[in-house]
Amino acid sequence: MGFYSRLRDSRRDDDALQHCIQSVVDQLQSAVDPNKPGMLLGKIQSGKTRAFLGVIARAFDTDFDIAIVLTKGTKTLANQTVKRIGRDFKEFIDDDLIVLFDIMSAPEALTKSELRRKIIIVAKKQVHNLSRIQAFFDEKYPELKQKRVLLVDDEADMASIRFARKKGEDDIDQGAIANQMDLLRKSLPGIAFLQVTATPYALYLQPEDYENATQVKEIFYPKRPAFTELLPIHDAYVGGETYFGGWDADDPRYYLYEEVGDRELDALRSNDGRAIREDRIWTSENIKVLKRSLMNFLLSVAVRRRQQTALEQRPKKYAMIMHNDTQRAAHTWQWETVQRIISAFEKAATDDDPRLRGLFDESYRDLERSVQANASHMPTAEEAFTDVRELISDGELNVQRVNSDVQLEPLLDQETAELRLRTKANLFIGGSILDRGITVPNLIAFYYGRSPKRMQADTVLQHSRMYGARERDDIAVTRFYTSRGVYTRLTQIHALETALREAFESGAHDGGVVFIQSDARQGFIPCAPSKVTLSDVVAIRPSDVLLPTGFDTVATTKLARQTAKVDALVPQEAIGASAFIDIGIEDGLALIDAIEPTIELRENDGFEWEAMKGLLRYYAEKSDGKVALLAQVGRRLDKGRSGDRSGLSILGTAELRNLVRQPGRQAPAIILLKQEGGPALGWKAGPFWWPMLVSPPGATSCVFATKIAA
Repeated sequence: MGFYSRLRDSRRDDDALQHCIQSVVDQLQSAVDPNKPGMLLGKIQSGKTRAFLGVIARAFDTDFDIAIVLTKGTKTLANQTVKRIGRDFKEFIDDDLIVLFDIMSAPEALTKSELRRKIIIVAKKQVHNLSRIQAFFDEKYPELKQKRVLLVDDEADMASIRFARKKGEDDIDQGAIANQMDLLRKSLPGIAFLQVTATPYALYLQPEDYENATQVKEIFYPKRPAFTELLPIHDAYVGGETYFGGWDADDPRYYLYEEVGDRELDALRSNDGRAIREDRIWTSENIKVLKRSLMNFLLSVAVRRRQQTALEQRPKKYAMIMHNDTQRAAHTWQWETVQRIISAFEKAATDDDPRLRGLFDESYRDLERSVQANASHMPTAEEAFTDVRELISDGELNVQRVNSDVQLEPLLDQETAELRLRTKANLFIGGSILDRGITVPNLIAFYYGRSPKRMQADTVLQHSRMYGARERDDIAVTRFYTSRGVYTRLTQIHALETALREAFESGAHDGGVVFIQSDARQGFIPCAPSKVTLSDVVAIRPSDVLLPTGFDTVATTKLARQTAKVDALVPQEAIGASAFIDIGIEDGLALIDAIEPTIELRENDGFEWEAMKGLLRYYAEKSDGKVALLAQVGRRLDKGRSGDRSGLSILGTAELRNLVRQPGRQAPAIILLKQEGGPALGWKAGPFWWPMLVSPPGATSCVFATKIAA
């Protein structure tokens, strides 16, 4: 049996993964341009390592003799990769068929028999490591330069591609690591290059012609690798669609997000005794959601372990992450604050303090809704409270810091290289080290506060440790805590990632992705991706809905006056119609302009009126200036359920959802829903018109830049 057939049988690879691995190796061998890399494109935590190890094994079955695996630049991840390869390839190493080592701890001299074996070299993406690899071929074993080499760049958008202007010059330098990788590829005539990542933007969205990079094109044709192979996504995978896809209240995913105020997140960044006082643990507004998140976590652990016991399954241990800041001092302050909360819980459990039961009851009502939406068993409140008290009293909530001050190696499970869960409930507090490559098993709570001025899509997505293989029953008790501003940006980034990935999946990327920006005179102008600030974009796909959410109305008098103006602009034949009617673009823009003063957007909401109007004009100009219009009245949506950015639950009926997705519509659509509003439904006033823009079903994916990067 060959390398891959043995590996495949031991791992039980399914047919889809086998086909993916074979396709990658076939294309690496037959690539038209050997200087261009191939791309294995996966999703965050979707099994990319498993896939590229299969590629290495299959490549060894052909005419490849050496594999070089480049990892993200941390020693821990390099060690973790060596262990993972050693575990998967143990049979081959034991049978003297493969030699495996980290380049920084390579054997002093390989024997003749070792040089005849297949060789796997692991190196982190760092200058000294790459210099060692170059010297390995140039100085120690020049005879190996004629062998066929497979270079695997894991997390290929990290460090491998970086462009900066040379100080005082107009020339662009791509950075030392990228230069060294190019030198290695140039010096090995038989090399094939495979990039592996889930966030390919830095790789795909490069100018096609660097000499003419400032030239503006309406359709941006990415500089792609020689081929792209999509890693199949397994059934248990949980990604951005789960967290940001927009779900109805009868779906457990509807309850995943819980808002944290900016004031609370800021109070947890630095030790300010005035912000979080030890004598106000139970009453402080500055830790209100953190306190509830800890209680929710404990209750979630109790619920899942009871469910597993009832099914005669082994009860699992669970994890929570707190990723609020990159600074070590902030991690210490957060650790101290959490310890104070736990101490207060312990004392309350001992003293039968009713405040603990009050906090528990709040969490129980929260989790009960999502567990019932999942049709799962929810223990009684008394059973669950008994379990939570035991978790608290028995010290089952273990809190650990994970940052550069702490050696990560002892925290990892030696078998799986995942963070080790020592108790039934485990909270990890850290920063960037809880990033790419670190897998957190059974993660059901994520308290996230990172909020840079400019969010980079690839970086932020890699913070998403809550992605990966997850049980559906775990999702029912999972919660994601962050600010409204961060959640909005993450939703936008998810939309961008989805639009680009769908273009790759469908082959539509051969036609490019439209990048446009607002312009006061023209409504929009095309722009290059390099001009786009990724945190300030609206990404819209075919049949996507763009709408304001989570807003409030203006006061009664102003609202009534302005709504009367909108009423006069809405054609009577559009109200309650079963099909769209056609209006002109100027009439469509006038409707949006009239509705805008009736709505008060929240700060950092992420919705842009200019983007709605710019996209409407863009799509309408491609349909002879026509806009499709539909209006409905008599809607009664509670303000508490107004946050669905997908618009699907707000559209309501299946008939209306099917209508907006109906193929054949060439024009953009405006849907107006007249809500009764009013304080009884949580709104400041009412009635009011709620506008939605729906892109044409056959449109090209579009990225609208609301702000332009310097």
